[in-house]
Amino acid sequence: MYLVFDIGGSSTKYALIENEKIIMKDSDKSLPTMKEFIEFLEDTTESFLKDYDIEAIGFSSPGRVDSKTLEVGGLSALNYLAEKNFAKHIEDKYSIPVAIENDANCAALGEIYYKNPEENLLAFVIIGSGIGGALVKDSQIIRGLSLESGEFGYMLFNDFGKIKNLSSLGTLPNVRRTIKEKYGIDSDTYEIFDKYLKKENPFYGEVDKMFTYLAMGLYNIAYAINPEVIYIGGAVSEDERFINSIREKLEDDIFRGVSLNIRPVSFYNDNNLYGAYANIKLKEERIKND
Repeated sequence: MYLVFDIGGSSTKYALIENEKIIMKDSDKSLPTMKEFIEFLEDTTESFLKDYDIEAIGFSSPGRVDSKTLEVGGLSALNYLAEKNFAKHIEDKYSIPVAIENDANCAALGEIYYKNPEENLLAFVIIGSGIGGALVKDSQIIRGLSLESGEFGYMLFNDFGKIKNLSSLGTLPNVRRTIKEKYGIDSDTYEIFDKYLKKENPFYGEVDKMFTYLAMGLYNIAYAINPEVIYIGGAVSEDERFINSIREKLEDDIFRGVSLNIRPVSFYNDNNLYGAYANIKLKEERIKND
């Protein structure tokens, strides 16, 4: 059996995988410090080790991930992840093999490993509290000079005179923050999206603006990379209405003519968990062949 973690900005999911299927999963809210995060990892790992024979542990993590050294660097939704090599700490403490990969790369690996897409050039846009991304060519992750290829959330846009990145402009949690700051309305993201669909303002205007920026990001990816498929991942991928809203926005005149094939990832919000498992299996295969 394999234990996998998907570390996110708002929560960390974890699952037990047997025979390539999730047989148990749960989640906890993300923690504010590295000390608390390490304690959570240790407590969770120990609870599973008591009852199960864990062969290896896999991590899907935001940030710039070096899968060889197990280190996490760069900026992410949880910037303290760069403070300590937590994956190596878990590997050493429990003498269990550990594999770690960037969360968007894990979403891509889950798709490649389980579904084996027939297309050769793929882009993944993972939408959560921020936006991550991955590029795949011939079933291999493209990593780039600083291991940051496909980080589409860092694309810059002019937001009425202020330069912001796509992560801050293209997600519902950020729309929620904006609505609270501008209008004093504290609604959750589900309510905000439902009211957008009903065209109720100020929700409609703010969410429509978000979809415009998302469409701009996809448009830029389509022309800069020209992938055969752009996969949408994260929790929003489970909502067909969200995917359709992106497609509808891309029908606006300014975007017409762009060649875009958009699909949700196959396991929706679980793609990262399955990808963390796929990364373990690929690492085991590399070690076996060396």
